[in-house]
Amino acid sequence: MFARWSRRHWLATAAAAAAGVSALGSRRGLAAGERVLEEAHSAYNHIVITERADIRTMYFVVDGTYYIESRLDRSHRASLDLDYTRTMMAGYLVQPEVRRLLMIGFGGGQITNYLFHQFPELEIDAVDIDSEVIRLARAYFDVPDDPRYRTHAADGRVFVEQANENTRWDMVMLDAFRGVFVPFHLKTREYYESLKVHLTPAGVVVANLHNATPMYPHDRVTFADVFPTSYAFAAEHSRQTTYVASASKRQLGIYELRANARKLARHFDFDLMGVTSRWYLAADYDPTVAVLRDDFPPGQTPRGAERHNERCDGPKCPYRSQ
Repeated sequence: MFARWSRRHWLATAAAAAAGVSALGSRRGLAAGERVLEEAHSAYNHIVITERADIRTMYFVVDGTYYIESRLDRSHRASLDLDYTRTMMAGYLVQPEVRRLLMIGFGGGQITNYLFHQFPELEIDAVDIDSEVIRLARAYFDVPDDPRYRTHAADGRVFVEQANENTRWDMVMLDAFRGVFVPFHLKTREYYESLKVHLTPAGVVVANLHNATPMYPHDRVTFADVFPTSYAFAAEHSRQTTYVASASKRQLGIYELRANARKLARHFDFDLMGVTSRWYLAADYDPTVAVLRDDFPPGQTPRGAERHNERCDGPKCPYRSQ
C-alpha cells in the first residue's frame, strides 16, 4: 500500500526546502547594475526580466525573493550558461537517438534553444503553463520561430494526458520549477506512468532534481517505482542531480555511456565526455520513504492540477518558513 501525502505535508516540505536551497539560485533583490527590461504579473507568476552587461535573466519573484529561472549570456548565445543545464545533457548519454523532445517547464527556453540549433532534425514540444513566460522568452531569449519548435501554454500534466495516444517522445525533460519547488502533480507515480506511456521503447525522462531538499528521496523512489532503469549525474558546482529514467530494461555501463558521448561530441560545445565521469551509483537518499501518489481521484487531473498551480503569493505561500 502506497503512502499518500496530504497537501499540508507537501506545502510544509516545500517550505523546509525554501529555507535551505533554491533551484538555480536566488537573491532578495537585484544585483548592482542589473536593470529591469520588463516586469509582468500573470495568473501564475510574478516575472522579472533583467539585464546586466551581456547577461539576461528571467526571475520568478516570490515573497520578495528573486528565483533565477533562466539565464542567457548574450556574448555566447549558442551555449548553455548554467551548470545544471549542461548536466541535463546526460540524457543523451543514455538515449543518443533523439528525434522528438518534450520539455516540461520552459522558462527562457535556453535548453530547447540550444538543442534546436545543435540538432537540425530535432522536433521540439515545449510546454509551460504560463503564456506570459512563453511571451517573454520569445521577446528576450532568442526563441526561434520555426515549425519544428512548438511552444504550448498548458499544464505539463494535462498536456501529456491529452496527447494523442500514438504520440511518442524519445526524451522528456522535466524542469518545471516554481521558484524552489515543482508542483506536486508533476512529481507523482501517476504522472510518471503517463510519461512512460508516451515514450519510445528506449525513451528517457530527464529530471532536474535538488538533492539537498526533503523531497529528493521521495523523487528518487517514485521514479524507481515506475522506470526499470535509471542513472544519476552530479552537477559540477551545485546541489543538483540530473536523474535519467529509462523505459528500457537494459542498464547501460560506463563504456556504453562513453561511446555515446564520443558519437555525439560534435553536437556539443562543452565536454560531454566529462559528464560521464559524474555518473554516480552511491545511494544518497533513504530508499524506504513513501512513493508520491496523486492526492486527487483518477480522472480528476484538470482540477487537481489547477489546485497545485495556484499562484504562490502572500502568507500562505509554501516558500515562507514561518
